[in-house]
Amino acid sequence: MVGLVGGGARAWRLSDEAANGAGGGGAATEADYMRRLHGHAPGENQCTSALVKHIKAPVHLVWSLVRSFDQPQRYKPFVSRCVVRGGDLEIGSVREVNVKTGLPATTSTERLEQLDDDEHILSVKFVGGDHRLRNYYAGVKAV
Repeated sequence: MVGLVGGGARAWRLSDEAANGAGGGGAATEADYMRRLHGHAPGENQCTSALVKHIKAPVHLVWSLVRSFDQPQRYKPFVSRCVVRGGDLEIGSVREVNVKTGLPATTSTERLEQLDDDEHILSVKFVGGDHRLRNYYAGVKAV
């Protein structure tokens, strides 16, 4: 399973689904992972969303693709190009991402906030670009 978390267009919570018994077995576990990954509750005029995707592949294989902060195009088909400023891949590194045409933006500047190889967590803050995302974080957790 890979969970993608970030500011989204609608206020839907995986934990609500788990509490209602929807989503089949394991939903409570997924909700726990999402709560750990978020780190804060959304405030007024904020929203949150989660996308959970089950992938039939070993976690180490999925993580080897997802953890590549310098190559998001390996698993994000809408990314056409990525350049990391400064060359180092560590917390605080910044990447310039170009996205393919047809999306409402063409560039995004993103900072690496968390990279945890033990927990398989990658977290990124969007710090610039020609999109409307402000105070936006995205995280990925492979389990």
